[in-house]
Amino acid sequence: MNDKYNKLSFLAYINNPMTWETISMVYTKNNIKYEKCQLYSDFVQSLLITVFDTYMGDDVTPPQEQSNHFNWCWNRTIDIFKEEGVYFENDRIMEYFSEFMFEVFYFNKEKNKTNYTDNAILKLWLDIFDYIKLKTNADIDTFLEIYRLMEMSLKTEKN
Repeated sequence: MNDKYNKLSFLAYINNPMTWETISMVYTKNNIKYEKCQLYSDFVQSLLITVFDTYMGDDVTPPQEQSNHFNWCWNRTIDIFKEEGVYFENDRIMEYFSEFMFEVFYFNKEKNKTNYTDNAILKLWLDIFDYIKLKTNADIDTFLEIYRLMEMSLKTEKN
Protein backbone atom coordinates (compact mmCIF):
# COMPACT_ATOMS: atom_id res chain seq x y z
CA MET A 1 0.00 0.00 0.00
CA ASN A 2 2.81 2.40 0.82
CA ASP A 3 4.51 1.79 -2.57
CA LYS A 4 1.25 2.53 -4.38
CA TYR A 5 0.88 5.78 -2.41
CA ASN A 6 4.46 6.77 -3.22
CA LYS A 7 3.90 6.12 -6.95
CA LEU A 8 0.68 8.11 -6.98
CA SER A 9 2.31 10.89 -5.01
CA PHE A 10 5.22 11.02 -7.47
CA LEU A 11 2.87 11.03 -10.46
CA ALA A 12 0.95 13.93 -8.93
CA TYR A 13 4.25 15.75 -8.30
CA ILE A 14 5.26 15.56 -11.96
CA ASN A 15 1.84 15.73 -13.65
CA ASN A 16 -0.66 17.84 -11.72
CA PRO A 17 -0.43 21.60 -12.19
CA MET A 18 -0.50 23.77 -9.11
CA THR A 19 -3.13 26.48 -8.83
CA TRP A 20 -2.17 30.01 -9.83
CA GLU A 21 -2.72 31.10 -6.21
CA THR A 22 -0.20 28.53 -4.97
CA ILE A 23 2.31 29.47 -7.67
CA SER A 24 1.85 33.15 -6.80
CA MET A 25 2.58 32.39 -3.14
CA VAL A 26 5.74 30.50 -4.13
CA TYR A 27 6.83 33.46 -6.25
CA THR A 28 6.20 35.92 -3.41
CA LYS A 29 7.91 33.73 -0.81
CA ASN A 30 10.99 33.34 -3.06
CA ASN A 31 11.05 36.94 -4.31
CA ILE A 32 10.57 35.86 -7.95
CA LYS A 33 10.26 38.82 -10.31
CA TYR A 34 8.60 38.78 -13.72
CA GLU A 35 11.32 40.98 -15.26
CA LYS A 36 14.07 38.65 -14.09
CA CYS A 37 12.21 35.64 -15.48
CA GLN A 38 12.24 37.44 -18.83
CA LEU A 39 15.94 38.29 -18.53
CA TYR A 40 16.96 34.77 -17.56
CA SER A 41 14.81 33.30 -20.31
CA ASP A 42 16.45 35.63 -22.85
CA PHE A 43 19.89 34.58 -21.64
CA VAL A 44 19.13 30.86 -21.87
CA GLN A 45 17.46 31.21 -25.27
CA SER A 46 20.46 33.18 -26.56
CA LEU A 47 22.85 30.53 -25.29
CA LEU A 48 20.88 27.65 -26.77
CA ILE A 49 20.38 29.32 -30.13
CA THR A 50 24.11 30.07 -30.29
CA VAL A 51 24.91 26.42 -29.55
CA PHE A 52 22.44 25.11 -32.13
CA ASP A 53 23.31 27.63 -34.85
CA THR A 54 27.07 27.20 -34.61
CA TYR A 55 27.34 23.45 -34.02
CA MET A 56 28.74 21.92 -37.17
CA GLY A 57 27.74 18.34 -36.40
CA ASP A 58 29.24 15.30 -34.72
CA ASP A 59 31.22 14.43 -37.85
CA VAL A 60 32.97 17.83 -37.79
CA THR A 61 33.08 18.40 -34.02
CA PRO A 62 34.61 15.40 -32.25
CA PRO A 63 33.78 14.83 -28.56
CA GLN A 64 37.02 16.44 -27.38
CA GLU A 65 36.05 19.65 -29.24
CA GLN A 66 32.45 19.78 -27.99
CA SER A 67 33.54 21.26 -24.68
CA ASN A 68 35.43 23.99 -26.56
CA HIS A 69 32.32 24.65 -28.63
CA PHE A 70 30.12 25.00 -25.54
CA ASN A 71 32.68 27.27 -23.83
CA TRP A 72 32.86 29.48 -26.93
CA CYS A 73 29.04 29.71 -27.05
CA TRP A 74 28.89 30.48 -23.33
CA ASN A 75 31.49 33.24 -23.59
CA ARG A 76 29.80 34.67 -26.69
CA THR A 77 26.46 34.84 -24.84
CA ILE A 78 28.10 36.40 -21.78
CA ASP A 79 29.74 39.04 -24.02
CA ILE A 80 26.45 39.88 -25.76
CA PHE A 81 24.77 40.51 -22.41
CA LYS A 82 27.77 42.53 -21.17
CA GLU A 83 27.26 44.85 -24.14
CA GLU A 84 23.80 45.53 -22.70
CA GLY A 85 25.16 46.14 -19.19
CA VAL A 86 24.08 42.76 -17.82
CA TYR A 87 26.82 40.69 -16.19
CA PHE A 88 26.58 36.99 -15.41
CA GLU A 89 29.57 35.76 -13.44
CA ASN A 90 29.34 32.40 -11.72
CA ASP A 91 30.94 29.09 -12.61
CA ARG A 92 28.02 27.13 -11.11
CA ILE A 93 25.56 28.42 -13.70
CA MET A 94 27.98 27.64 -16.51
CA GLU A 95 28.50 24.12 -15.13
CA TYR A 96 24.74 23.64 -14.88
CA PHE A 97 24.16 24.51 -18.53
CA SER A 98 27.25 22.65 -19.68
CA GLU A 99 26.04 19.46 -18.00
CA PHE A 100 22.55 20.02 -19.37
CA MET A 101 23.75 20.56 -22.94
CA PHE A 102 26.06 17.57 -22.90
CA GLU A 103 23.29 15.35 -21.58
CA VAL A 104 20.51 16.46 -23.93
CA PHE A 105 22.44 17.68 -26.97
CA TYR A 106 26.10 16.84 -27.45
CA PHE A 107 25.83 13.21 -26.25
CA ASN A 108 22.49 12.68 -28.00
CA LYS A 109 23.13 10.51 -31.04
CA GLU A 110 19.53 11.11 -32.18
CA LYS A 111 20.00 14.86 -32.69
CA ASN A 112 20.32 14.54 -36.46
CA LYS A 113 17.14 12.50 -36.84
CA THR A 114 13.78 14.02 -37.67
CA ASN A 115 12.24 13.09 -34.30
CA TYR A 116 14.74 15.29 -32.48
CA THR A 117 14.45 19.04 -32.68
CA ASP A 118 16.28 21.93 -31.11
CA ASN A 119 12.86 23.52 -30.73
CA ALA A 120 11.93 21.01 -28.03
CA ILE A 121 14.85 22.15 -25.89
CA LEU A 122 14.09 25.83 -26.55
CA LYS A 123 10.43 25.27 -25.62
CA LEU A 124 11.41 23.44 -22.44
CA TRP A 125 13.35 26.49 -21.24
CA LEU A 126 10.68 28.94 -22.40
CA ASP A 127 8.17 26.99 -20.32
CA ILE A 128 10.45 26.88 -17.28
CA PHE A 129 10.77 30.69 -17.22
CA ASP A 130 7.17 31.42 -18.28
CA TYR A 131 5.96 33.43 -15.30
CA ILE A 132 2.26 32.99 -16.08
CA LYS A 133 2.19 29.32 -17.12
CA LEU A 134 0.76 26.88 -14.60
CA LYS A 135 3.47 24.58 -13.30
CA THR A 136 3.64 21.26 -11.50
CA ASN A 137 5.56 20.88 -8.25
CA ALA A 138 8.41 19.34 -10.28
CA ASP A 139 8.38 22.34 -12.64
CA ILE A 140 8.49 24.76 -9.71
CA ASP A 141 11.40 22.92 -8.10
CA THR A 142 13.38 23.06 -11.36
CA PHE A 143 12.45 26.70 -11.89
CA LEU A 144 13.48 27.72 -8.37
CA GLU A 145 16.81 25.92 -8.65
CA ILE A 146 17.78 27.60 -11.91
CA TYR A 147 16.33 30.99 -10.90
CA ARG A 148 18.46 30.96 -7.73
CA LEU A 149 21.57 30.02 -9.71
CA MET A 150 20.87 32.84 -12.16
CA GLU A 151 20.31 35.25 -9.25
CA MET A 152 23.69 34.33 -7.74
CA SER A 153 25.29 34.82 -11.15
CA LEU A 154 23.73 38.19 -11.98
CA LYS A 155 25.94 41.17 -11.19
CA THR A 156 24.63 44.71 -11.25
CA GLU A 157 27.84 46.23 -12.54
CA LYS A 158 31.11 45.24 -14.11
CA ASN A 159 33.62 44.08 -11.49
